Amino acid sequence: MSSVYCKALLLVLCCTVIDLQASVAQHNLLYVYDLAVKHDAQIAEAKARMHATLENTSQGRAALLPSLNLSANTQFNKVVTDVDGGSDEKGNYNSHGWSATLKQPLFNLERWFNYRQTTAVSDKVKSQFAAEQQDLILRVCEAYFNILRAEDSQITSKSEEKAVKQQLDQAQERYDVGLTAKTDVHEAQAEYDNSRVARILTDNQVSVSYENLRTIIDTMLNDIGKLKKSMPILAPTPAMIEDWVNNAVANNLNLQAARGDIVAAEENLRAKRSGHAPTVDAFASYNHTSTESGKARKNMNGGVASGRGHSTVVGLNLNMPIFSGGATISLVREANYLVEQSQQRFDMLLRETSSKTRNFFNTVNSDIERVEARKQGILSSESALKASQSGYEIGTRNITDVLESQKKLYTARRDYLNARYDFIINTLRLKQLTGTLSPDDINSLSGWITFSQVEH
Repeated sequence: MSSVYCKALLLVLCCTVIDLQASVAQHNLLYVYDLAVKHDAQIAEAKARMHATLENTSQGRAALLPSLNLSANTQFNKVVTDVDGGSDEKGNYNSHGWSATLKQPLFNLERWFNYRQTTAVSDKVKSQFAAEQQDLILRVCEAYFNILRAEDSQITSKSEEKAVKQQLDQAQERYDVGLTAKTDVHEAQAEYDNSRVARILTDNQVSVSYENLRTIIDTMLNDIGKLKKSMPILAPTPAMIEDWVNNAVANNLNLQAARGDIVAAEENLRAKRSGHAPTVDAFASYNHTSTESGKARKNMNGGVASGRGHSTVVGLNLNMPIFSGGATISLVREANYLVEQSQQRFDMLLRETSSKTRNFFNTVNSDIERVEARKQGILSSESALKASQSGYEIGTRNITDVLESQKKLYTARRDYLNARYDFIINTLRLKQLTGTLSPDDINSLSGWITFSQVEH
């Protein structure tokens, strides 16, 4: 083989590896999150809702700024005048006019507090949208790791089905040579049938999990990697539970939105109370009119004289509300109740957030211990299975013991894998409660995803 051919083949192989790596890289968690940011309908709806609400601030500000209106008119006039002697004088003419009016509110407390309410609502919806962004991170991670969880369960179920099939074949062979009873074959067959059902269910769960992810990213993927065995299971820091609770109280985005809701309700109350206050507006107007000459008809002695005119008016307008049928007082009472409602909602959310933070902090620490215990459980189950198989070979154990030990082993493996995924999701939920969940967590988790079957 020529050296030129070898170099060409090496180049092709290198390019192929690079292409495969690029293809693999695009399906990692970070890439999936980027797809979700672009295509998730829920976050797009939240963004549109936020921008729509932010426009209220511009509208509230506009009520405090000058307004200028221009109007114009043109009309045709036909005049019939009765005169002595029974005859009429008739004529027609055109008239035109236009006016401009400038108005500036000088004192209007209700509009001022309404504007301040819109700024408070804007702060609220910004916090709500930030919470939606964190929720997107959590939804993407849950959907992504649910796929990995389902695929791991599928692999375990296939392995269990294969192992049970081997036990069934072995039991059949032992029965054929008269070393065991027919009941052993029946028990092995029943366990094999159950393992096939479990594997079929996991096959379906994989498909369902991929579909759940597609609803978020609007793209169907077929390989998103595996979670590395070497991923560390670390305790949350800081280590004190009250530090996490204090962070949640200060930084939880839903709590920040609820605080903004209280401020908005208080500004609304001030605005409704201002319904009793007078308002003062400055105004200036300019009017211009013109009349064209008309033509006489029949007995009319003369036409209508043409002319032009204009006027300028500048002034102040004071409006003092005296009585509105009790509507203003009712609006104030309603606003008071809305303030109380927002405060009670905040208190309820504060208690829920504090409680959930404590619960998830304890759950994460429990997950850490559970992962280690499940890992040790696999080793114990493997030893128990070996002992059962050895006992079965020498006649001290029956097939039921072997199948039960084997089932416990695969259950232990599933429990271990589930414990790792539970740790990841619960850690993310804890961060979400404290308002610290960010795309950096996505980037960090992506580093623990591998597409190498050896590593997994």
